[in-house]
Amino acid sequence: MKWDAQKYDAVKAPQIDAGRELIALARVRENDDILDLGCGTGKLTADLARLASKGSVTGVDPSEEMLGKAKDVSNITGNMRLVKAAAEDLSFDSAFDLVFSNSAMQWVKEQSRAVQAAHRSLKKGGRIAFQLPARDFCPAFFSGVETAVSDLGYERFFEGWQSPWYFPGQREYAHLLANAGFASVDVFPRQYELVFSTVNDVTAWWSSAGLRPYLASLPETAHPYFLEAFGESFERRRTEKGIEFNFTRLFALANK
Repeated sequence: MKWDAQKYDAVKAPQIDAGRELIALARVRENDDILDLGCGTGKLTADLARLASKGSVTGVDPSEEMLGKAKDVSNITGNMRLVKAAAEDLSFDSAFDLVFSNSAMQWVKEQSRAVQAAHRSLKKGGRIAFQLPARDFCPAFFSGVETAVSDLGYERFFEGWQSPWYFPGQREYAHLLANAGFASVDVFPRQYELVFSTVNDVTAWWSSAGLRPYLASLPETAHPYFLEAFGESFERRRTEKGIEFNFTRLFALANK
């Protein structure tokens, strides 16, 4: 699945706000060598590089489109490099003080392999700081998709469709990390709210990431109809504040 890195970077980004909270929780030190797993367009990677000014930051992502956008910021700092790789295929061994991953691990289906690779990548005493959507992270989103598919009669396009995401529960993810060898595992949820003014804002944000797997299953000629039906399903539940979405995200901290 190709990404539109420009579009992803341009829309509202609550995952960036959550990512900056994650950076604070990670307690980055100036000498840290850091792996940013699923670095995307590099916004947070650059923040990490500035904090680890006497260390280094390696941004890893499987998407050429995302890495292409990240190059724009990698040239600004002198201690940041980019590598094209999937999280489950990391080949690093005891190389990093911190493995950081913000809103990326949900795209990794082989989660156990990825977590074990992250553990292997850390130096002894190293740590992880992950953030990803929790199970049932946004029921309104999935309800909107179901409504759009039903209203348009598009069920035929999604026969056999499988979710590309891994959305874990709190205990499930803590157990997964412990099984990979991590200690002092702390997994906890946080709630976020995002409010949009217009239906166009809704469809622009969701089509930058969450809707992409659904759009990929539709012919391009059907995209406008699907986006319109998806957006209109939320117009009917507008509040005085606007069109609201509530999210649950998991934060995970642990040591090697």
